[in-house]
Amino acid sequence: MSSLEPDEIEVIPFLLDEEETLPVDEAIEWLSDEERARADAFRFPVHRDRFVRGRGMVRRVLGEHLGQSPASFRFELGNRGKPHLPGGELHFNLSHSVDRAALAVSRLPSIGIDIERFDRDVDIDGLSRRCFRQSECDRLAGLDEEARTRAFFWTWTAKEARMKATGEGFGLAPQKIEISFEGEWPEVCLEPASPRAYVAPVHLPDRGAACTVAATSPFRIRLREV
Repeated sequence: MSSLEPDEIEVIPFLLDEEETLPVDEAIEWLSDEERARADAFRFPVHRDRFVRGRGMVRRVLGEHLGQSPASFRFELGNRGKPHLPGGELHFNLSHSVDRAALAVSRLPSIGIDIERFDRDVDIDGLSRRCFRQSECDRLAGLDEEARTRAFFWTWTAKEARMKATGEGFGLAPQKIEISFEGEWPEVCLEPASPRAYVAPVHLPDRGAACTVAATSPFRIRLREV
């Protein structure tokens, strides 16, 4: 059975393009027919392999915690489309950004994780205007280009992790979420006030991406490298 403490969230960052992470030929044998059909629908092999490896890692890690074969899991969808395991002994959430991914696993029922590469090409000004509060836009405006990029992605990952924790996704508009920061790092989710949510940064070993975890209960992060 899982060694996770009741208030722990285990975070596993991994690379989606590395066979050393998990061989694709092995991972695809674990997937359900529906997952294989989704994999086959990708136009480019690189995107197919990333999908297969990501889903395979979810199954492998859950299997390690629960003492089951990775192929044995059958996932269900919640009311808002968030996948979960029947029975609710463990909960998980997966995020990816190009070739990077991060998986969160916990006994806590409502968790979310988001990872974003700092070198990802996005329209920072446009997304900030549409998705950030004015105070958050003002905070970005006073920074140099590198610091502004990092601050944008830390803000974005904190908001999206909060959206994913409750399964609301973009049903909860990003502008309705307010995050306070301690320096560069997301520290407290101020809004929405209900349900109350908690956020924390994940300090990845190579610091090449922002990664934030959120939950509706206080938690501690356990970082595990593949």
